[in-house]
Amino acid sequence: MATPCLLDPAAEELKLTGGSTATDVARTARTLLGERFDSESFMYVLMRAYAVDFHAARDASRWQGFGSNPRALSDADLEVLLAPWLATN
Repeated sequence: MATPCLLDPAAEELKLTGGSTATDVARTARTLLGERFDSESFMYVLMRAYAVDFHAARDASRWQGFGSNPRALSDADLEVLLAPWLATN
């Protein structure tokens, strides 16, 4: 994971431009973070931008957008998981 101070600007930008759905947020995070995009940096920006709790952010880090993993979350699963935080923003 990149140093948190390098991720904070991406978290701020994500909060402003992330989109209305969890998959929009995840794809925007991937664009904002570029080569720094990995499961840990995604967790960090979710927690900073949307105040997602640690356990939910950790689960979101298993999103299928990180590659093939038998325990990967589908887009639909990610939507359900992050709905409580995205609905308040």
